[in-house]
Amino acid sequence: MKNIYQSIITMVLAAGSVFSAAAVTGHTDFDLSKFRYKTDSRSVFSNKKAQRTFAINNMIEQKSALSKATEAEQPAPFISFPASDQTGNIDAPNGELWYYTGNFEYLEIPPHDNVMFTDRILQNYTFKIYNSKMELIGTIKDKMDYADNEVRVPSCEITPVATRNFFNTDDKIEIIISLAVNRDGGGNNYRSVVYALNGEKDADGDDVPVMIMDDLVGDVIEGPATGDSDNFYITFMSDVYEDVAEDAPFWDYLMAQKAAVTIYGKALDDKGPRVIYETVIPLMQFPGNQEDIGPMISMRRGDDVIYSISYYKLPFYNRYDNPMSDDMTQREGNSLIIDLYKASESGLTKFSTTEIPVVLDPMPNSDGDPTCLFSYFSVGNLLYSGDFLYDAPGASANAPDFIITRGNYQVSTDGIIDSYFTYKNDGSLKNTLFKYADGTISLGNLKGYEPQQMFVSADAYGYLYNFVDLYSGKKAVTIEADYYYDDDSDPELLTANVARYTDGDNYKYVFELRYPLVDDDENDILRFMHITADGKFDHTDNVNMGKGVAYAQSFLSTEAVAPHAYSISDTPTYMFLVKRGVESSDVMEEELMIAEAQSEENPEGKTLLQLGPNENGTLASIYPEFATEDNSGRLFIYYGNTVTSKYVLDIYELPINAEDGVDTIEDDEAGISMKNGVVKSNGKIHVFTLDGRHAATADGHFNTGSLQPGMYIIATCGKAFKVLVK
Repeated sequence: MKNIYQSIITMVLAAGSVFSAAAVTGHTDFDLSKFRYKTDSRSVFSNKKAQRTFAINNMIEQKSALSKATEAEQPAPFISFPASDQTGNIDAPNGELWYYTGNFEYLEIPPHDNVMFTDRILQNYTFKIYNSKMELIGTIKDKMDYADNEVRVPSCEITPVATRNFFNTDDKIEIIISLAVNRDGGGNNYRSVVYALNGEKDADGDDVPVMIMDDLVGDVIEGPATGDSDNFYITFMSDVYEDVAEDAPFWDYLMAQKAAVTIYGKALDDKGPRVIYETVIPLMQFPGNQEDIGPMISMRRGDDVIYSISYYKLPFYNRYDNPMSDDMTQREGNSLIIDLYKASESGLTKFSTTEIPVVLDPMPNSDGDPTCLFSYFSVGNLLYSGDFLYDAPGASANAPDFIITRGNYQVSTDGIIDSYFTYKNDGSLKNTLFKYADGTISLGNLKGYEPQQMFVSADAYGYLYNFVDLYSGKKAVTIEADYYYDDDSDPELLTANVARYTDGDNYKYVFELRYPLVDDDENDILRFMHITADGKFDHTDNVNMGKGVAYAQSFLSTEAVAPHAYSISDTPTYMFLVKRGVESSDVMEEELMIAEAQSEENPEGKTLLQLGPNENGTLASIYPEFATEDNSGRLFIYYGNTVTSKYVLDIYELPINAEDGVDTIEDDEAGISMKNGVVKSNGKIHVFTLDGRHAATADGHFNTGSLQPGMYIIATCGKAFKVLVK
């Protein structure tokens, strides 16, 4: 169950506009809908890592080089959802992944009075829920109920988690619809409407809400089941504005703006969910720069559900009463408080409090004048829950270390320069990870190695990629962005798009290279350079993108570069987006490609999947779920139609060139057969688990009965099959 609390709150004091009176205009600046619960970004090309990569590549003056691939095998999706206003997936009980489509009916009011646009007033919403087998299991349908001061709905979304035994004690699945409703005169009302899937209907056939809460879901996390009952904890967020006198100082007005955090435990009776923790935090005491990280983070540690509540001990700024004339200054003697709680049915129990000094770093220039106005401190700004280092040497489950981000705000650039440190649970500094980074990229964790982060810096010769082990704070290696792979070579520019993967008894890095090559047939060749853990050149993979490519962006992660993530072939395979020119036009079309690198077997390379604009629209979002020991892999492709504002979801299986779930094979031409669990072949037989691990090799004959129960890939004679071993 994902427990991502990755919303960004628009605060009354944004770091980039601290001197603007317009930045402190009152209640409408606090948009609670930005705080609602979401799972990870559905697009691998627009998530936090991709955004950081893009920014770093632009910083090092990354330019796209002007650069039809080999014909794709082009498998059809194994399931397609019809066009709808919304589509996505839901974390369901028992670890299943469900899917939904949403459709809305509007009353359209043409331009009138001072309204210069067609106003669309939501009347009805319908969400269809599908299980992991793509079977329709229920529909939520209801009319929009407006209060007297409400005019329209800018946001109606399903909360992407299905609960059970939370809002009441029956066994019906609970679906939460989050609504933000514009008020007449400005501002929003928020509410979460809870329905039971296949529950009570009214006389019109609409679903009757189980409960309506005047807040939005800010976080969901599932603890271990208690008996036969699910065990969710749900956090609701609400804005709080205390009354102040009309003639009160401006500072009193600022301090009256607060956010309420209320954590509920599951219902034990017909009274509904129970409040197990609540707190109210003034917006002026939110952590960090008060807009990039929220005060609460939830996480699972084994069977324990743990919450972190962080905040400044005192308001971050010294008191000021006139935003037009008073200088805003950072308060001295302040600290960042990190409280850790363990959740149970009876409530939250605090087991750790850490106080970290919040000290201004002036960052003096060569003349000794300060360049930094504010130094913001936060936990969770780098790796979210990964900033809590329970497994670091000297730390423990009850006293983890913390990764703390210090963001220095500079007036001259109106930007923030981040530095990163680890602190012990007692609040003392443990390690300086990196100071004044120009950017940073997260790397996947590898078994047997410390978690690692790449920090970008510059020297007189160019940009440097510094790889730092997060437990020890030691620099593992520094690799120059302008990389000389031997003494006689011209430099290759390594982009910030990098991943780390295990190779034998060590690990390697793989970088996307800045400039493609162009072969004799005018094909553009995307290149990936592999470098050893100590910074030495290993090899380069070349991938044929076809002709007319103006820009390419690949998706690299530890899971994505693992063997057989996309293909049953042993040849390295990559997924990437390209913007390709359309002949006799200035139009650029975006395509998704999955392709094998060029090899002796396929000198031109091999395209496995190539998707672009079609009757469903253009590519809107891409999200892979890579195979694990327990689950097959899937690739989710969302199309958006700008004319109809509808979305279509196509789902492909990963690896994309394996036949699914067979228990009998008959292929006389290839000399392959399987009956009663015995595989026979004219060549070598390779057996892989779904997560890419090599399980067995045999010459011409293999009995699957020697394998543990589960799904496997049998590869032989250039063909592959998914086989279920019972």
